[in-house]
Amino acid sequence: MIFNRLFITLFLFLPFCAKAQKIKVIGPEGETVQGAFVFVVHKNQKSDVYITDKQGVALIKPVQDTVSLLIRHTSYREYLDSGLVIKDNITIKLVKKDVALDQVVITGEYAPRDVNTSVQPVTVISGEKVENLSAQNLEQVMATQLNVRMTQDPALGASMSINGLSGQNIKFLVDGVPVTGRLDGNIDPSQLNMNNVERVEIIEGPMSVAYGTDAAGGVINIITKKPGSKKVEGGANLLYETRGQYNMDGYGGVSLGKSSFLVSGGRNFFDGWSETDTSRWQLWKPKEQYFGDIKYRINLKNLLLGYQLSAFHETITDKGEPRVSPYAAYAFDTYYKTIRFVNQANAAWLITPDRSLSGTLSRSDYKRIKNTYRKDLVELQQQLVPGGEEQDTTSFVTYAFRSTYNKFKAGDAWNFQGGIDVTHETATGSRFTDSKESIGDYALFGSAEYTASKKVVIRPAMRMTYNTHFKAPVIPSFSIRYNPKESLAIRFSYGKGFRAPGVKELYLYFVDINHNVQGNEKLLPEYSDNFYLSAAQQYTTGALNNMVKLSAFQSSIRDMITLAQPNPASSLYTYVNIGKFSTHGGSLENTASWKSLSLTTGVAITGRYNLYADSGDFKKYIYSPDAFVSLENQFKNAGLWAGIYLKYNGPLPGYKIESDNTITQFTNEGYTFLDASIRKSLLKNTLFLTVGLKNILDVTSINGSGQASAHISGDNELAVGTGRSAFVKLQYKLK
Repeated sequence: MIFNRLFITLFLFLPFCAKAQKIKVIGPEGETVQGAFVFVVHKNQKSDVYITDKQGVALIKPVQDTVSLLIRHTSYREYLDSGLVIKDNITIKLVKKDVALDQVVITGEYAPRDVNTSVQPVTVISGEKVENLSAQNLEQVMATQLNVRMTQDPALGASMSINGLSGQNIKFLVDGVPVTGRLDGNIDPSQLNMNNVERVEIIEGPMSVAYGTDAAGGVINIITKKPGSKKVEGGANLLYETRGQYNMDGYGGVSLGKSSFLVSGGRNFFDGWSETDTSRWQLWKPKEQYFGDIKYRINLKNLLLGYQLSAFHETITDKGEPRVSPYAAYAFDTYYKTIRFVNQANAAWLITPDRSLSGTLSRSDYKRIKNTYRKDLVELQQQLVPGGEEQDTTSFVTYAFRSTYNKFKAGDAWNFQGGIDVTHETATGSRFTDSKESIGDYALFGSAEYTASKKVVIRPAMRMTYNTHFKAPVIPSFSIRYNPKESLAIRFSYGKGFRAPGVKELYLYFVDINHNVQGNEKLLPEYSDNFYLSAAQQYTTGALNNMVKLSAFQSSIRDMITLAQPNPASSLYTYVNIGKFSTHGGSLENTASWKSLSLTTGVAITGRYNLYADSGDFKKYIYSPDAFVSLENQFKNAGLWAGIYLKYNGPLPGYKIESDNTITQFTNEGYTFLDASIRKSLLKNTLFLTVGLKNILDVTSINGSGQASAHISGDNELAVGTGRSAFVKLQYKLK
C-alpha cells in the first residue's frame, strides 16, 4: 500500500519536477548575450517569453511539442527557427547587426529600431561621442549641431533654437519624461548634465501628435544609463578647466538576481569669469551644481518595472560691486537657486513578440529661489535684505503620465500605436496673480504605420486634446519614408501644431526695481504648420564609407506668443501674440569614414519672418548661415583618439523697436568656436586621460544690437564665450 501511494505521488508530480532546459545565446565571437528576448511560440500561437541572464542563459519550461524559437536583441539580427523540438540544452549564435547599439532609436517609434529604418529623421549622439567632446551638459553637445543657435545670459543660463524655432517649441525629455522649469519659455540646456548619458536622440520636425505641446519644432530625448548592464559596475570622472571649472562625478551599480541598482552623482563648480578684472562683480556668474540619480529595475520574465529619483541643485551667485564709505564697506549679493526633483515609475510589458504595453508616471518638483543679502565686507557677515522685491520663491509641480500600446512586427504590412498623454502643472508663488495657478492637458493619440512596399512606408497620425483653459483642435500629422534603393532614404513629415500658453505666460507678475514682467490672461494659443524633408544617401567604396544628408524645413506659426515691450517708453514687458511668424531653410551634411578616420562637414541656412518685416522697406525673410567641421581619428594600437571641432555661427539679423516707436533692423556679428582634444586609454582600458583646448580662437563677445529684454540690456556688445581655456579630464571605469 505504501509503495502504491509513493508510486502514484511520483507519477503525478514528476512532470512538475522536470529539470528546466537551457537556451544559451552567444554572439559571433562567442561572447555571452545578456538581455536577449527569447520567445517560445507554441502551435496555438501562445508564447512564453524569457530574457537571458548575465551568462546569456534563459531557463525555459520543458517543451513537449514542436515550437518556433524567436530571439531578439537590439545589437544583433533577429533569429527565427520554426518547427523546432527542444529536447536538450541548446546554444544559439546570433549575427551582429551592421548598426551599433547607440544607433538604435526609441524616440517616436513603436519599438527600438535601427536608425536607418526609422520613419522620422533621427540624429543620434552616442555616449562615446559625448565623452570625446568632453561635453559636461546638453548645451555643449547641441552647440556642435547644424541649425542650432545658443543664446547666453551670463546670469540666468543658456537658451537655444532649432531651425529658427525657439525653446517654447522644442520638447526636452529625460528618459521620456518632460523637463519642467522654463525661464522666459526656455529650458536651460546647461542644467541637463551628461555625466550618465547613454545617448541623445534628436528629432527635427513636427512631433506634436506624439508629444503634444512644445514639440512643433522637434524633440530632444536624453537617454541615461540603465542599471543591470553588468553584475558590478562603477566609474568616476574628474575635470579641471583653466577658466575656473572644477567637476567631479561617479556612479556605481550592482545586479542581484532579477533586480538591478544604479546610483550616480556629482558636483560641477564654475568660479565665474570676466575678460578684465572687475573686483567682486563678474560678467559670467559663479555657478555650482549638485546632481544625482537613484535607479532600480526588476525583471519579471516579460514584465520590466523600474523607478528612479533624480535630483538637481544649482546656485548662481551675482556678487555686487563694493560700496565703500568712511563708516562701512558692503555689497548686495543675490543668489539664484534652482532645485529640481523628478520621481519616475515606469513599466514595460511584452505581451507577445510583437505587442507591448508601456507606461511612465512622473512627478517633477521645480523651485526657483531668489535671495538678496547685504554683505559686510569687513566682518564678512551677511543678512537678508527685507522686502518682497529682493526675496522670492516660485514653485512648479508637474504630474505627467504617458502610456502606449504598440504593435510592431518587421515585415507586417500594418503596425500601429495608441496612447494616453496627460500633463498637469501647478505654479505657486508671489509672482503669480492669485499666488496659485494650474493648467492641464489631457490627450489621446494614435498612429498607424503602413508598409506599402519594400520601398514605401507611410505613417498617418492624430491627436485629440482637452486643455483646461483653451479649446484644442484635433491635430493630424503625416510621415513617409521612401527608399528608391537600399542606400538612399527620403523622408517627409508634415504636422499641425497647437501650443496653449503656459502658466507663466498667463499669470506671471514679476515686478521689482529691475523687472516689470507681467502675464497676459487674454493670450491666444499658437497654431502652426510644420514641414520637414530629408534625403540621406550612403556610398561604400572599399574601406571608404560616405553619407550625404540633405534636409529642408518650413514652419509657419499663427498667433505666436513672445515676450515684448508694447510701449518702449514704459518698462513693462508682457507676453503678446505677434501674429505670423515663419522659418524656412535647409542643410547639407557629409560624413566620410576611412578606416578609423572620420571627417564631417556641413553647412546650413535659416530664414526668419515676422510681422516687423512688413512695417518698413525690409526683405520678407532675413537669413543666417552656420557651418560645422569635425575631424576625428582613432589610433587603436596606441589606445589613442584625437578630434578637432569647428562651429561657425554666421551673422544673425533681427528687428528692434526704437524709442520713437520706429522699427529698425540690426545684425549680430558672426563668430566661430574651435575645440580640440586627445583621449588616451591606460591600464587595460580602465583609465582614460583626456586633454584639450576649448575656444581656441578666444571668442568672448560680439558686436550686436539685440532687442532688449526683461533681463538683458540692448547694448552693443553680447557675451558669447568665456575665452580660450585648456582642460584635463581623468576617467575611471571598473572593468
